[in-house]
Parts: sequence; C-alpha cells; structure tokens
Amino acid sequence: MQGTRERILEYICEHRGARAEELAEQFGVTAAAVRRHLDNLRADGLVDARAVKQATGRPYHAYFPTDKATQTMPPAYADLLARMLRSLGEQDEVISTVMASVAESLASRHRSDIPGSAAIEEVIAQVTASLKTEGILEAWRSEADGFHLVNSSCPYHKAAEISTLPCESDRKAIELLLGLDVEQLNRIVDGAPLCEYLVRGGSGQPQIIELG
Repeated sequence: MQGTRERILEYICEHRGARAEELAEQFGVTAAAVRRHLDNLRADGLVDARAVKQATGRPYHAYFPTDKATQTMPPAYADLLARMLRSLGEQDEVISTVMASVAESLASRHRSDIPGSAAIEEVIAQVTASLKTEGILEAWRSEADGFHLVNSSCPYHKAAEISTLPCESDRKAIELLLGLDVEQLNRIVDGAPLCEYLVRGGSGQPQIIELG
C-alpha cells in the first residue's frame, strides 16, 4: 500500500506538476504535512519547486517532477529510441514527414477540448490547459509582442538532446490546435529556464479563431 509521500509523487508525475494547496486538498491532509513530504522529495532529488507566471496576477509556486522521478524507461528501449532519433536526424526529408505525423496525432487527441469559435485568449487558455496533461504546456501570458506559452519541465529531455523532432512536433501540434503560426523562442535542453513559444499579436488586437 502506498504512503502519502508516494501518492504525492505519483500525482505530481501524472499531472506534470502541482501546488501544495492542491495536494493537501487531493489527499485530505494539512498543507504543513504536504510541505514536509515535498521537502523530503526535494532532498531526494525527485521534485523541484519553481515560480510559475500567470496571464494575470502574481506568480505562484508549484512542484514538478525531476528527470530522476520520471526516468522509468528500460535502458534497452532508451537506447533503441536514441538510435532511431539519430537515424532520423540524418534524413531531413524523413524527419519532416515524421514530425508532421506525430504533431497531427497529438493534436487530434485534444481537438475536442478546443472551442470551435472563441476569442484568442480563450483558445490559448484552453490549449494550454489541454496540453498540460501531456507535460507540454503549463502557463501563458500576454505581452506586447504577442502571447507567450511556457513550460518549466521538459517531458523528454534526453530525446530533445538528440533530435529536434520532439520539440518541433510539439510546436506544430500547438500550431494545429490554435490555427495560428507558433514560434519556439527557448528550449530547456539549450540551457533556458523554460520552453517558450510565441504566438504573435497582442491581446490589444481582438481576434476570433475559427477552428475546423
């Protein structure tokens, strides 16, 4: 039978992050008890605490799984994946086709979550919420140059070190769900603190997105 600590870690891994208050409510324990477990999990290198920016309001602190917590793939499978990605990386015409196919497969799983006609802010908020379950997006904010969509935990760091395919597939999937051009500004694998995407055009320019 799992203890509270193990269930907290499992919840954080499954949801790609959580706030202490959310965990306390989920498991029916005090916030102080949750924080003790989180401190122990951080000491063991299994979770990390980060400030998360919101579209409005002050940033909040949340806890995210580390690579150590999510590294469950058997070595043989990890090696096979690495060899496949390296092979694809040597064939530009193939990687483009694979990227488009992977992106469409991901987008198709989430299209039913996205409103068919809504203001751009509503669609971006829903795409962010929907892709949070995949560990791809976490929050968004509006700035002068457009809408910034961010994620503070790379869901496949090792794969992204080998090939641009995972990042490009995610970018394209976001693009397909939004129906707008999406540019990737930063990647955690390159040393940035966040994976960050930009949808140009600010909230000062009302837009309605029609999704097919």
